[in-house]
Order: sequence, then C-alpha cells, then structure tokens
Amino acid sequence: MRPRPPAPGPVALPHYRRATRAEPKSGTSVVTATLMITAPAVLATAILRARSK
Repeated sequence: MRPRPPAPGPVALPHYRRATRAEPKSGTSVVTATLMITAPAVLATAILRARSK
C-alpha cells in the first residue's frame, strides 16, 4: 500500500476589490444605435419584398 498524500493546507483567497474601470458616459449605447439603424432597414426590406410578389 502506498502512503496517503498529505492533506492540502488552507488557501488564502484574495480580498474583494471594486472594478477600477471608468463609469460609462451617458449617451446612446452601441446596441441601441445598432438597433435604431438596422430595424428600419429590415422592416423596409420586408415590406418591399412582400409588395414585389
């Protein structure tokens, strides 16, 4: 029989720190801007495609 390996010791966990990134500036998000640009184009394409048949 092999001897048992020693039990692992306690591990020190790092303390919680707040994120150091800057607060987002107020304005339109990238997702909102993308939807505002693409949604009318998609709707127009769907309407025009339905009319052309």
